[in-house]
Amino acid sequence: MWRRAGVVAAGCVVVLAAAAGVVLERRGELPWADAEAAHGFTLVTPEPGPSPSWSAAPTVLAAPASAGAAGEPPVAEVLAPALGATGLGGRVGVSVVDLSTGAGVYESAGADPHTPASTLKILTGAAVLQALGPDHTFTTRVVSGPDPAAVTLVGGGDPTLTAGDEGPGTRLAELAASTAAALTDAGVGSVTLTYDASLFTGPAVDPDWSPGYVPAVVSPTTALAVDILDRPADPPLDAAEEFAALLVAQGITVDGDPVAATAPADGTELASVASAPLASIVEDVLTTSDNDGAEVLARHVAIAAGAPATSADAGPAVLQALTELGLDASGATLLDGSGLARGSAVPATLLTQTLALAAGPDHPELRAVVTGLPVAAFTGTLADRFGESAAAGLVRAKTGTLTGVSSLAGVVVAADGVGYAFAVLADDVGNTLSARAALDDVAAALAACGCA
Repeated sequence: MWRRAGVVAAGCVVVLAAAAGVVLERRGELPWADAEAAHGFTLVTPEPGPSPSWSAAPTVLAAPASAGAAGEPPVAEVLAPALGATGLGGRVGVSVVDLSTGAGVYESAGADPHTPASTLKILTGAAVLQALGPDHTFTTRVVSGPDPAAVTLVGGGDPTLTAGDEGPGTRLAELAASTAAALTDAGVGSVTLTYDASLFTGPAVDPDWSPGYVPAVVSPTTALAVDILDRPADPPLDAAEEFAALLVAQGITVDGDPVAATAPADGTELASVASAPLASIVEDVLTTSDNDGAEVLARHVAIAAGAPATSADAGPAVLQALTELGLDASGATLLDGSGLARGSAVPATLLTQTLALAAGPDHPELRAVVTGLPVAAFTGTLADRFGESAAAGLVRAKTGTLTGVSSLAGVVVAADGVGYAFAVLADDVGNTLSARAALDDVAAALAACGCA
């Protein structure tokens, strides 16, 4: 997983992706600039593997040169043409917040709950960071019982577990190698394998999802899954079969097929492998709009709250975590962690207040909620948007799309040097492409705003 940050260097934006540099001209400063960068800039560079630790930047937003006076023209006037686009449909909730003060500068039906689609992942990310902390890791273990030749693969709810040996993720092969070494040291060369995914409870398929979502856009949510984006029909069994093959490659014989079982409470741990820090996982979930990862994280929020790790408990637990951060989540209803459930409803103001909290100085543990947002025209779900816009590289935002629903929520430092959080939720959309273009126009207008 990549650690992401912004870049400000002599009035230019510098983005490094896969070792290729891109330079864009711009005005002002980026909303994800590191105020303490050594030479006036911070480079965005992919790391070769999971980072061992995570340190919060002191701030995401550099202080504007001037707080400015009352805007001319006002934000409402600047945004009016884009917000009036017919492509946004008949129901639109809008909120814009000044990040330096936390005060709302524009709102239209912002307190009314709207279907958020994937912008809901902003709330899930903030909640899990609040509940577990940015340095938290998820552990996958192998234990043996009284019979040292009977081993169990125990899922710890790591959404990044992979059987591959390239790219990001927690290596199942590393766990297999450590397990094989422990077995060999114990004089065991042949084992039976069971698997335990009991950390999460309740239905693996959220009953609030539309039929057909599994496996097209999301997998069953379980505590044990490998390469979940491959959409296996039975993720825990698939993970156990992959692990069995890796054990065989290490010289350990696996007798029979893996079967589901509960790990012995007093079992001996043979080996374990930990994920990258939670902050990195949240970043990746937001950048790629990973439905599976978001659902797993929401279940972890439920566990942290002392609730059952079901989809029914995950949404309320996320709202509870946001409330504990001092946010007003009373108008929201969350039926899942990814935004796929159409019955979820969120006020635009909750999204902007969450973003403002994550960008501000008081909760550095939430910083990944901002640094994980895709960069317009460059990364994640915004890589193919804003390409012809002057706002390319200047807007950082989470997208959201369902049939009839289009949304965009993020942060930007406008041309006048004022940082804004914004959210636009449209849930009566007739044409997705028209709505998307209108949303991009709203964000671009805010980026060009000379309102202070």
